[in-house]
Amino acid sequence: ILTNELNLQQTVIHQASQALNCCTDEEHGKGSQVEAEAERLLLIATERREALKAELDHLKGEGPAGHKKAPMGSKAAEHTSASASKGSITLQELRLPLKADFVCSTANKPDSTKHSFFIMIRAGAENTVATPLASTHTGISGDTLTFTTKFTISDVSSDFEIDIEVYCLVQKRELFPDKKKKPNKSKAITPKRFLAITKTAQTPVMASPGGPSAVRTSNFVLVGSHKLTLSSIGKNQFPLEKIMYEANERELLSGMFHTKVPFLCPLEGHIYLKMQCEVGSKVEERGFLTMFEDVSGFGAWHRRWCVLSGYCISYWTYPDDEKRKSPNGRINLANCTSKKVEPANREFCARPNTFELITVRPQRDDDKETLVSQCRNTMCVTKNWLSADTKEERNLWMRKLNQILVDLRMWQPDSCYRPL
Repeated sequence: ILTNELNLQQTVIHQASQALNCCTDEEHGKGSQVEAEAERLLLIATERREALKAELDHLKGEGPAGHKKAPMGSKAAEHTSASASKGSITLQELRLPLKADFVCSTANKPDSTKHSFFIMIRAGAENTVATPLASTHTGISGDTLTFTTKFTISDVSSDFEIDIEVYCLVQKRELFPDKKKKPNKSKAITPKRFLAITKTAQTPVMASPGGPSAVRTSNFVLVGSHKLTLSSIGKNQFPLEKIMYEANERELLSGMFHTKVPFLCPLEGHIYLKMQCEVGSKVEERGFLTMFEDVSGFGAWHRRWCVLSGYCISYWTYPDDEKRKSPNGRINLANCTSKKVEPANREFCARPNTFELITVRPQRDDDKETLVSQCRNTMCVTKNWLSADTKEERNLWMRKLNQILVDLRMWQPDSCYRPL
């Protein structure tokens, strides 16, 4: 499969290169949107081919015994009772704000130099996607370039890393093609001359990243990037940083622009996006549990039909009530402060096969302290004791509850209480 995809990207590289070779002047598409789109396709195909080739070489290097080379994950799993389930990440509403002075100059000179941008999103060799083009002539909404495409990456683990890369192409209109430029005797490296060097400097001995059949490489330049991780969830503004300059460019700049967008780039220096995650686990369980409740100041055990679904335990008196009645009550696992669900301490609860679940919620005016609930500061703390019929059933419920707690705290830390 990887080889077929590799060949497909090579075909795209060849076709895009041939199309760009035809863009010799304005009459034949030089400086047009078609040329920018061909440059974009060429870069995307080249980057995908490089990622696939690296993945293929990695798999070949592992050989038939490759699965034996990753014992670290298995060892970690032995010491962890439950690992977080995989989920899906959705990125949408991507925006690139522009510098205010650039927006003003563009409004005054609509026929000036055109900057075209697109964003590449990487999450492994097989998950590389890109936005459509947005140019400073047609894609500006106020002072921002907006990308309306929505991307969803499925089956990712909680230690995911998604690279956001912003690329720029500068297209200048040649208003006076016959007018010769005056020679510039100064050899100082100015920002304008630096951009010219990055575009024209070619090393003929280097192999093209596009492969042996590629005629050329893309003129799009990486102007900023950011790495998204689980800690990025809940944020919407990220700095563009870590620009990967080539060796000759890095030597000329002496580290000036290594941590932010280039000086002449019209971008303000941040990217805005909306990032959402959804846990892929579908943990469910049904069965009878006996619950400890406070009845008029006396402790009593009541047998309930309990259903674990989503992030709640709902309970009824009889199994048939599940389909025709609202539940007698619910235990929201997002409110759980237990580090993990464990068997109840026999010093306080002598009933066998009982496990304990502590939950909290904001205190209400009518709250009173009972055998199961206590008011602390502004919170109401409830100690839930649930007893299964057998030890095996108790362990099954605890294992599934702990899986949900791990998923909640890993993927949605802002929506649940921290364990105490």
